[in-house]
Amino acid sequence: MPESKRPAVLRALAAAAVLLALACGPCSLLGTQSPTPPRPVVVSTEAARQLESRVRQSLSSAPGQQFILTVTDSELTSLAAMELAQYDESPISGLQLWFTKGKVYGTGRLVNVLPIEADFFLVTQARVEDGQVSFEIQDASAGDLPLPDRVLEFLSQSLNETVAELGLDVEVSSLEILEGEAIIQGVRR
Repeated sequence: MPESKRPAVLRALAAAAVLLALACGPCSLLGTQSPTPPRPVVVSTEAARQLESRVRQSLSSAPGQQFILTVTDSELTSLAAMELAQYDESPISGLQLWFTKGKVYGTGRLVNVLPIEADFFLVTQARVEDGQVSFEIQDASAGDLPLPDRVLEFLSQSLNETVAELGLDVEVSSLEILEGEAIIQGVRR
């Protein structure tokens, strides 16, 4: 991911972590077992680099050229983990992201946000709107408590603003979330 885009991504992840922690507060001491991916999500630098390379390749194509980008669970989780690892006080540890049932799921542990730690879980619907990928966080919890709809709306808005700030010069025509991978098709502007 380009250096100039990293602060925006970290800002969105930090905002999500803070809101998740604040929504639960001390209740996170109760903690429950978070759902787990239906298959192992292996985190590796190689998977993150492969995804970065394919994204760069798609973004460097000539205007008007079509692209198809496939992203696996392992690649998405690895890239997010690699980005988070660059910062001393990452708000999230043990991040796992996976594609299943047409949605993006995530689990992890909120750390370095409050004096306590909490497991979190979220479910996100991704779709194409006006040529861009748009996200709606449909469900999330920190510890035992589900986050209120207003917090989910705020987190969704923050995530979508962060994606918009990336300034990707593409027109997305389709997004398909399968078991273990997402396929994004579009045209370079």
